[in-house]
Amino acid sequence: MSKIIRYYRHCQTSWNEHQKLQGWLDSPLTNRGIAQAKAVEWQPDIVFSSDLRRAITSAEWMFPSKEIQQCRAIREIYLADWQGRYIVQLQEDKNYQAYSQHPASFIAQEQESFEAVTARMLHFHQQVSALPYEKIAVVTHGMALACLLTALHGDEIENVWGYMLGSAQYEEISLF
Repeated sequence: MSKIIRYYRHCQTSWNEHQKLQGWLDSPLTNRGIAQAKAVEWQPDIVFSSDLRRAITSAEWMFPSKEIQQCRAIREIYLADWQGRYIVQLQEDKNYQAYSQHPASFIAQEQESFEAVTARMLHFHQQVSALPYEKIAVVTHGMALACLLTALHGDEIENVWGYMLGSAQYEEISLF
């Protein structure tokens, strides 16, 4: 049996629009975000979502006839005191510079590490891959998804930003 897993990034939020870091905090979907969700036409057998409100709301709009299975393991990277701050406010922070420009040199202090996010996302991927469904939708977050895709492509964490998807975009994984 072949299996398709589509990993979606949640739809645009107010904080995405205003360049604010969310991490484990939340902001509502914008009108554009709702339109992005309504444009999804795929019909999966089962839908998983991060337990953060922006992902749940995105999944509800994307797949209105499906029950959403919430999962804490696929939430966004935890960014500690960076959460809720405008990106422009962090430009002089040396650790934020490493996070955003040289991920391999980023040393998580209070934040979650790229390695920790990758490990929990890979564990989820292994679990969902073993399920008996042919079409699986997963609605998660930008950096969490980028960490997973970096690992699945066998790439180095230094290149994680190259796997960042835009709001409501997806990566399809086919398993045989």
